[in-house]
Amino acid sequence: MLEGVLRGFRQRRRAAIVGALGLCLLLAGEARADLVAEPPQTHGVALAPVPLADWSGAEPLMQQALTAARAELNVLLAEPAPDAATIAAAYGRLGALLILVEVEAQADACLANAMAFQPEELRWPYYAGYLAMLAGNLEAAVGHLERARDIAPDYAPLYVRLGKVHLDRSALAEAEAALTRAAAEPSLAAPANYYRGQIAVLQRRFADAIGLLDAALAANPGATEVHYPLAQAHRALGNTEAARAHLAQFRLREPAIADLLIDELRAATDHALPAFKEALHAVRGGDYDTAVRRFADGLAVAPDNADARISYARVLWLTGQQSAAESALAQVLAAAPDATFAVFLDGVVAQARGDVDAAAARYAQVLAQAPEHAGALFALANLDFHAGRHAAAAAGYERVLAADAGVAPARVLAQVAALRGGAAEADVLATVRGLAERHPDDPQLRYALARLLAAAEDASLREPAAARNLAAALLADPAAGGPIPPHQRALALARAAGGDMAGAKALLQPLADAAWMLPPAEAALVEAELAAYADGRLPQPWPDGDLLLAPPPFSADQLMRDYPATKPY
Repeated sequence: MLEGVLRGFRQRRRAAIVGALGLCLLLAGEARADLVAEPPQTHGVALAPVPLADWSGAEPLMQQALTAARAELNVLLAEPAPDAATIAAAYGRLGALLILVEVEAQADACLANAMAFQPEELRWPYYAGYLAMLAGNLEAAVGHLERARDIAPDYAPLYVRLGKVHLDRSALAEAEAALTRAAAEPSLAAPANYYRGQIAVLQRRFADAIGLLDAALAANPGATEVHYPLAQAHRALGNTEAARAHLAQFRLREPAIADLLIDELRAATDHALPAFKEALHAVRGGDYDTAVRRFADGLAVAPDNADARISYARVLWLTGQQSAAESALAQVLAAAPDATFAVFLDGVVAQARGDVDAAAARYAQVLAQAPEHAGALFALANLDFHAGRHAAAAAGYERVLAADAGVAPARVLAQVAALRGGAAEADVLATVRGLAERHPDDPQLRYALARLLAAAEDASLREPAAARNLAAALLADPAAGGPIPPHQRALALARAAGGDMAGAKALLQPLADAAWMLPPAEAALVEAELAAYADGRLPQPWPDGDLLLAPPPFSADQLMRDYPATKPY
């Protein structure tokens, strides 16, 4: 029965679009009122206005689809008595397309109008609930899905969606009730029992969780997402080997849910953006395998979407397909050599393979196009720092902060580079003190200040008591890292600066005894500073090799994963 309804919907939609395009040709050149934005209140329902949105950033196919959908609605609204099902379908289609280009207010208005014309049609509140769920609007999703349940209580996939929303809301009893009902449908047993198993883990019912999750795997052996909560449950019960075996099989992905209405939604908007939207949703959940697949699906439809291909390159990299990622970036740059974000990521790739000169050239190219690109500025400053070009590094870090004051490491690094580049120690100390006052939650600044106050080369600048207070506060502050080795070294330095060389040695000796557990650079500093105290002298305040006074380790994976994209597709 449902298939017949959907078939009719598609036939009506095609007929309406043909009529809309024909009327548009007849009226070409004439000024026409936008009835979608200013709807007539003559159809028996109160219609919400849907202002024209800016969709100029959408891919060409999607722009055409939006234009056609809006034209279709204008034609229908001009009719004295349009068919309710036809106009509801037209509003629903425009609403779905608007959601996909993230124009949510107008999309909500469209779906509300579809519900007004067809208050007993399952599709409209169900789509509204599904889309609110994807957007993270959980309370709105519950309201829409409950309305859909009241209309069609036997539509089983609805209970998986409703259960997942309740689970995300931590309403576990409601989630369990909905998912238990869904699990009775064989085609939904895998996703429903997967979510039920998660609930059992949260409630520490580990034996129940194992039974439910085993049932999910029995229904769909390819559901690799199930292995992680299974590993959790086995580990909680002491089944170490079983936990390890399941963890080895875990790959994060979205559960497969047999849902005819959502399939219809995707088919009705069969352009690239649905795939890109789902890919980005998968990225946010850490499911990079699904993201790779869906970005590839979208690019098959819209191969010229450079932003999406850049995102595709990033998830390829994060799934271990570095060569494919490089090829995807190269394809973007072949078509658009000045695509700033692609150039930046190509620099990241070059740096990852150890070609520092190529990386620097790429970062410089980015800055020629976008002088305030904080990522390229920071990357270049770090390269200058490591190469000993300290004056250039200091200037680079200052440019980073001018472009983005939130890049906290640049605050300390600018001053470390300035001091090593010949700046006056008193000026650097004054700057660090001022920065620490303005940014009291920056532990790196407090650490640098503590060490400089303890052991400045100019003895007149030293304040051992203040240094000791700063270091002790860092050791006691979990948010700052607490008793990590650098903080212990800072306190030892402050004690030594106050004349307590024996106390400094006593504080560092346990670290020296466990040096094999420390990073090599940190172990070397502990050894050098212990030797200095044994000789009765103070070590350098800001030594080479100090991890808190040097650029963070370069990580291509981290940049590929976390660097924000202004436009991901």
